[in-house]
Amino acid sequence: MGIALAKSEDIELYNVTYGDEGAITQKNFENITQWVIPNKERIKYHQGSKELVSFIRKIDEEIKPDLIHVWGTENGFGFAVNDAQVATPVLLEIQGLLFAYVKFYYGGLSFRDLFNSIGLKELLRPKYHLSSIRNQFKSKGRHELRLIKQMKNISVQSDWVDSIIKYVNPTSNRYRTGMMLRSEFHETPAWEPPKNEGVINIFTSCSGPIPYKGLHVVIEAIALLKKSYPNIKLNIGGGIRIKKKYGLIRDGYTSWMLEKAKKLGVEESINWLGMMSADEMIEEMHKSSVAVIPSFVETYCLFMAESMMVGVPTVASYAGSLPQLAEHGKSTLYFPMGDHWMCARQIERLITEPELAQNISVESRKTALQRNEQSRVLQTQLDIYNKVIEKID
Repeated sequence: MGIALAKSEDIELYNVTYGDEGAITQKNFENITQWVIPNKERIKYHQGSKELVSFIRKIDEEIKPDLIHVWGTENGFGFAVNDAQVATPVLLEIQGLLFAYVKFYYGGLSFRDLFNSIGLKELLRPKYHLSSIRNQFKSKGRHELRLIKQMKNISVQSDWVDSIIKYVNPTSNRYRTGMMLRSEFHETPAWEPPKNEGVINIFTSCSGPIPYKGLHVVIEAIALLKKSYPNIKLNIGGGIRIKKKYGLIRDGYTSWMLEKAKKLGVEESINWLGMMSADEMIEEMHKSSVAVIPSFVETYCLFMAESMMVGVPTVASYAGSLPQLAEHGKSTLYFPMGDHWMCARQIERLITEPELAQNISVESRKTALQRNEQSRVLQTQLDIYNKVIEKID
């Protein structure tokens, strides 16, 4: 989005981001004037440092922007903007919602599962245990609620998030924005049924070892399917570290999943692909018969939007914003969140019913091409900016 905005006529874009710097440093990117804030500034999530607040006031006075767009609540930058008390109108973009994730954080894991997710890493540093991380979400979530209640202008990406913001801050001006996908996904040819010489590839992606992403659900589903389809493969992309490199200790939840896969007899049926580029993800989607999104909560879901753009038939849980992205039976197949039996059944339908798979592929790509069309998403964003500025004027 930033690059698209910077290329737009009559737009002069200034960006502030976080990085591994010792002090606030100006590092321009192409035609975008950009400053990098040291990661250490994130230590106090709910309060900007005096240096950061002074910096925001300084650039506000020097640049005199028409609008300040805060992307997300997770990094805490919005609190520093609020503390700076600038006269410039501020638009808060909702990406994740920490306080809403708390309810779903454990992803249906039992107390026994949570206990078995305690490994050496959690024993040495208890703050890494799932219950501790959930408490961090809960603590930050209270501050996040306060930030949202203070914002006058808020943009959202889904009906689900809009319904939450409506009750958290009913007096705010809410705007519906879009999601701009990476250009590689727009340019790729449409999915076609793969020819994998008897191997059935199922693809999913998970940003990290987070229970509410539901990865354990699809592992259980694959265990059911393996009985009838012994050559089925689950290929998992994302930031989950399986191998212990450079002395780093694997987290307990990942170790629990690996042990679960072993007990279920699907250890050899799972490929952990690690972090992937856009081109690598697209290649994997074209090799796959089905993409699966087993999340317990999503404020949008970039992976689902991307899989629909490619056209790989997708199975998704009926959770958070996911039901808004597609139509059940037409452009995807849904299952109740946490229900590995129904997840397996929907995957099997797409494997065994080629006409259904083809129809869903065509319809999902058609939906994505319209919803995520780049110029349309960009124009929606520009319209929001103009509305916010006009309300101030």
